[in-house]
Amino acid sequence: MIFRTTAQDVLDLFNVTSPTEVVLQRWLDDPAKKDTVVPHVLAHQTSTIYRLTPEDVERVCMSTEHALGEVKRATAESVKAIVDWHPDFAFTHTFHLAVESLEMLPTWQQFRAFVHDDPRGNEMLWRPAQDKITQVSSTLGGPSRTVVTASMRWRVGNAYYSFLREIFVVVHLRNAGLDVRMHPLADALFRVDFWCGRTVCSLLVKNAKFHKDGQGRKIPTSELLAGAVPPFHFHPIQLARASRFGVVHLPSPEQVRGAARTLGAALHASAAGGR
Repeated sequence: MIFRTTAQDVLDLFNVTSPTEVVLQRWLDDPAKKDTVVPHVLAHQTSTIYRLTPEDVERVCMSTEHALGEVKRATAESVKAIVDWHPDFAFTHTFHLAVESLEMLPTWQQFRAFVHDDPRGNEMLWRPAQDKITQVSSTLGGPSRTVVTASMRWRVGNAYYSFLREIFVVVHLRNAGLDVRMHPLADALFRVDFWCGRTVCSLLVKNAKFHKDGQGRKIPTSELLAGAVPPFHFHPIQLARASRFGVVHLPSPEQVRGAARTLGAALHASAAGGR
């Protein structure tokens, strides 16, 4: 089983259609990203995630502070400039950096300390977030800094929970013997949460208003990868909306087992077709 995934691995697998080539070139040429985001993401290697155990992930889920704190949805969603905010580095870039730098899956409080104290984490998320809070709260007649800060916590906290759910599924599937992989380049650029062979997986929360990093506003993965030879297969894992506040909303054991069966069957069919 693979224990390291590079950006080149991602490009070799997914940059094989005209739409993905267009998306990649646009990203490489983006003036806001080509000198900072691009070299960082192209140099990133996923490895720590592949060493995590289900017990590691469950320990984090049990010990993390609630990422949304006491923020009320109505308060968070009242600040549109924060609801729609995207730093140059996608949230997934910073989450992956934290995991690899700390060599563990951080709790919310550990992640918050990391982006505050680590020079790269600070540059990627903490400082841009603080600058945005200052900008929005300084607008004449705009919301107070307290409200804007609460909205920012909701924004980043929801992204953290989305990442935590993905790690939960990836680690459990790998523990079941499946070579499931992930990388921030695949996630932010090609909309691939994780994959196994040529089966692309997405983890969605039904009717979620806060989509992960613009999901729902960009070209769907199935369209980006349409026409690839051999073809890709797509497996969405959809969760019901969270019914309890203050706990991590995770897939059920049945959903994880169902995903494992689907991916296992796809790998078996692919192997049989290649013989």
